[in-house]
Amino acid sequence: MILREKIKNLPENPGVYLMKNDHGEILYIGKAICLKKRVRSYFTKAVLQNPKLESLVSQIFDIDYIITSSELEALILENTLIKKHKPKYNVVLRDDKNYPYLCLTINEEFPRLVVTRKVKKDGKLYFGPYLPASALKRTLNLIYQVFPLRQCRNIVKKGRPCLHHQMKRCGGPCTGEIDRQEYQLTVQKVKLFLLGKKQHLLKALEKQMYLASEQLNYEKAAKLRDQIQAVQKVLRSQNVFSIRQKNKDIIDFIRFDDLICFVIFFIRHGYLLGKKDFIFTIPQKTTDEEVISSFVKQFYAQNIIVPRIVILGHATDEFRVLEDWLTEKRGSKGEVLFPKKGEGKKQVEMVRENAQVLLQSYSKSHCKDLPDPVLSSLADELFLPKVPIKIEAFDISNFYGSEAVGSMVCWVKNKPARSEYRKFRIKNVSGIDDYAMMEEVLHRRYKRLLEEGKELPDLVLIDGGKGHLQAGLKVLKDLNITLPMVSLAKKQEEIFLPSKPFPLRLSRRSASLQLLQRIRDEAHRFAITYHRQFRKKNMLSSQLLEIKGVGITKKRALLHHFGSLSRIKEANEEELLKVPKLDIKTAQEIFRFFHQDKEARSDN
Repeated sequence: MILREKIKNLPENPGVYLMKNDHGEILYIGKAICLKKRVRSYFTKAVLQNPKLESLVSQIFDIDYIITSSELEALILENTLIKKHKPKYNVVLRDDKNYPYLCLTINEEFPRLVVTRKVKKDGKLYFGPYLPASALKRTLNLIYQVFPLRQCRNIVKKGRPCLHHQMKRCGGPCTGEIDRQEYQLTVQKVKLFLLGKKQHLLKALEKQMYLASEQLNYEKAAKLRDQIQAVQKVLRSQNVFSIRQKNKDIIDFIRFDDLICFVIFFIRHGYLLGKKDFIFTIPQKTTDEEVISSFVKQFYAQNIIVPRIVILGHATDEFRVLEDWLTEKRGSKGEVLFPKKGEGKKQVEMVRENAQVLLQSYSKSHCKDLPDPVLSSLADELFLPKVPIKIEAFDISNFYGSEAVGSMVCWVKNKPARSEYRKFRIKNVSGIDDYAMMEEVLHRRYKRLLEEGKELPDLVLIDGGKGHLQAGLKVLKDLNITLPMVSLAKKQEEIFLPSKPFPLRLSRRSASLQLLQRIRDEAHRFAITYHRQFRKKNMLSSQLLEIKGVGITKKRALLHHFGSLSRIKEANEEELLKVPKLDIKTAQEIFRFFHQDKEARSDN
């Protein structure tokens, strides 16, 4: 009744609505021109025949809403909230990376090219995105080979030019080898090259070459000839993707069950600059219209340059508001098109074909259960036979060889599986011998798994160096099992592998190393925590040995019977006599030991 009344009293303004379950979790976020009409539409008989909506509506306990001044404002707010909350029933794009661009700093006296992933409205020229990033590197190297653009960050007046100038890859503005006017001609050539106006560039270069030749400046003419040949080579290597030399993105997708693959072609000045694909899961029964609309909103909400035209393979009723939003982001007119024939239709089909091949390959190789990319990278970097879905890590903790314990933590699918954690009290090693202690823990763990017929892990990680790894390998040999095993030493974060004579050192930024560190540190934390608990318990229980007539055997019997030292302290003589192997004289001594202080205090 409360929900029905709330729907009845919803405003007729544009805005965003948030549907929640009885735990307050957001199930779905949507936008509407009229909040009241849109929300009420979910509770009609026709809509409830849709399995996806029926599942959603059955869980709705409360509806919250935010009023906006326009549908466009509602679209922007909806996208922000979806990105923040990632609701179960919304299509959520989980790739929020910034893409690489080339920035030409035309607002500087002697402009240069900068690689950046942040696009700003700062008066500079941005070209891209370049995908993959290797395409950007190739373009940048070619420009520096052909055009003598400065590469240094700041211009500092020097007595001699830099190495780039000596290699004829810089005009030398720092030493006055080139004036601003002549340098700007080079900048204009670079600009034409990056804008895709290579025919215009060729004509300008040819004109300058003939003029230099007429002036008998043959050295300059030869340089211009080399530039012309380099540009012509680039033109031969590039295929014209579109007759109309416009900037546009072409987007389409293929879906299978709850899997979907989006592909985007980035067309700049008629050439295919790069492509990007996304594979992720979506709520089943989500409509194609909702899928394409959600993707476009989330993709262009990122720090990316919006082209003049966005071509979609599937139509959406929201295309008008999408156009307005993209126009606002561009700062100039933008269009959303759904071509039914001609060049645009063929381009969409090519994009869709790429998506089809990618999704088929994904489904075959991963059976819809793709391992975490970090685990895949870890398998490659550690030369493992397969992706380590299950990882077990071990550590030893002791106090100068006494009260030694071991720990094992378990990682499954890149997440801690705490129910699989295990503690070990060292029983067979005395003194300071970490290697022997590690041998004991590993032997007990894997001997038990073998006896119980349980599954072995895909990787064993040991906290320590080469000696710890050798101890572990000895255990595997004794048990006659083959298991990938590595050790990670704290000091230099070196990884020791059985098959390598020297330790492996990964970059500190490596996701694989960071994962190993996280697992190793968790094993260390677990070992330290257990060791402190063990020491505390031993320190308390050692009080029993101070009592006359109580030795190791009677101490163990007392702790086994009562369960803790505090319960022993509270027991009277009759209760103490119920402990096996305890005579009346010892029971009296124990009672007196724990109660004599109380009696002394009461007498005072």
